[in-house]
Amino acid sequence: MRTLKPLDNGDWRMEVLAHNFIGEIRETSVFTWRGCTPVTHYYGYLRKGLGQVKSAEVRISDGQATSERSEHQPARFAVDRDASDKIAMTLALQCRLARGDQDLTVKVVDEREQEVQHYEVQGRETLKLGDLKLDTVKVHRVRAGTSKRQTWLWFAPQRGYELVQMVQENSDGRHVLTLEPSP
Repeated sequence: MRTLKPLDNGDWRMEVLAHNFIGEIRETSVFTWRGCTPVTHYYGYLRKGLGQVKSAEVRISDGQATSERSEHQPARFAVDRDASDKIAMTLALQCRLARGDQDLTVKVVDEREQEVQHYEVQGRETLKLGDLKLDTVKVHRVRAGTSKRQTWLWFAPQRGYELVQMVQENSDGRHVLTLEPSP
């Protein structure tokens, strides 16, 4: 489940929750829009399952990130003032695709560092999601070096370029996250 809500102070809160019988993952982002970029103030990650809990929080203010994560010492590092986070960056892609941008580069902060992520449009594809058939724009993350991890995202133009599916392939297999489009 993915939710996006405006907050009373003008910020936005996005939350992604994925769960199954083994456990759950919850990610939270609090950000302010600057043009087509959700500028992150807070990012939180929580994974519970099989008796284990892993968590991380990043707070960003004045170009500095303060990170706390389970089983690690707190850390501080510099970030650009227009940095997003791992889940809000999908909103940046959505906004940029909607306005026709070709540059799909996003600065992304997590609990360890800031990195620049590059994406490219790979074309259009029709997805069947339940009873719906959606025309989508397929986007691929371009990774440097020899990384075997692959990520694809599908955005539905007729739904405001809403993210409707994400696939990630890495050493532990293929993971598919399909979102049920909002009504």
